[in-house]
Amino acid sequence: MAVLAQGFMKLEIDTSLTETPTWVNVPGVTNVAGGGRPANDIDTTDFDTPAGETESIPGPRGNSPFTADLQYEPGDATQEILFTAEAANTPKKFRIKAGTKGTVLRCVPGLALAAPVAGKVTYSLTLTPMTAAVRSTIS
Repeated sequence: MAVLAQGFMKLEIDTSLTETPTWVNVPGVTNVAGGGRPANDIDTTDFDTPAGETESIPGPRGNSPFTADLQYEPGDATQEILFTAEAANTPKKFRIKAGTKGTVLRCVPGLALAAPVAGKVTYSLTLTPMTAAVRSTIS
C-alpha cells in the first residue's frame, strides 16, 4: 500500500554546534526529491569511437543531489540558517525523514528564487552531498 507523502516526509537540519545532532524541521518545504546513485562508469568516448556509440570504463559513483521546494517564511530562524550557510559556503548536516527511516547528508545548501506558488515566494533548494548519503532507522 502506498503512503501519502503529505506530512510523512520532512527535511530537517542539524542546528547543534557539537557532534550530537539537534534535528529541527525546516518549515515551508513542500516536497523533496532526488538522491540515488548514478551508474558507475566514466565516459571514454573519443574520436575513434564509431558514430552513434559510446565507450566507458568502470569508475567511482558521484553523489546525486536532492532538491526541495521551499515556501519562504520571512524571519524564520531555521530558514535563515540555510541562507547564511549558502552565503558563507558552510556545510551543514541535513536529514530527510520518511517515517522511521532517515537519510543523513552533509552539504552546502544552494538556494535559487523560483516561480511563486499560490502567491507565495518560493525557493528551489539543492542539497548535493559531499559524501555518500546514509539511510538508517531513526528513533
